[in-house]
Amino acid sequence: MTARNPEFELLESLYSSSTDCLDAAPLSQRELAAKTGLSLGLTNTLIKRFIERGWVKLLHLNGRKVKYALTAEGMEEIAMRAVDYFARASQNASLYRQKIEAFVGHYSRLGYTGLLLLSPHELDFLFEYACLKYGLVFCKELDACPDEFFMPDARCLVVCESNKASASCEKLRQNLADSQSVVYCSFSQILACKEY
Repeated sequence: MTARNPEFELLESLYSSSTDCLDAAPLSQRELAAKTGLSLGLTNTLIKRFIERGWVKLLHLNGRKVKYALTAEGMEEIAMRAVDYFARASQNASLYRQKIEAFVGHYSRLGYTGLLLLSPHELDFLFEYACLKYGLVFCKELDACPDEFFMPDARCLVVCESNKASASCEKLRQNLADSQSVVYCSFSQILACKEY
């Protein structure tokens, strides 16, 4: 859900490597690339860009050994990007909460009684809160679902990564007599829906 920001990741990595252990050997570009999950070529390009912008200083230690040191401007850039990231994350969390509550509220009014969240999702607490608010039983694992999920008159919501794709979805479908009583939905569909 969150787009990668290679510049920010590399800046943070440079910062953490300079503060982790002051006496440690400096990280090479290859080690920085591995630490951030970026390619060596992109790491090289970004470091050159940081030096041009005045965010990083290149310190020659001896021979071919160099150390990358963040400047005050580099530290300021990290701080500004972190503030921007948290502002966006807060805005997204608010949007996600509204979408999830609208989704759960809509199906609650239609008589659905439970929600099974089948994907490891960092927003599961928002689903749990919405279920509590609208009186639905909330489960994160099929095996942990109460018996009421499997009653003949049960009406359940299943939120998974992709519609009807997981083995747990299939197991639930087999356990319920009437497949019309289960609505399968992916999180991206919840976010994309304008209204419920």
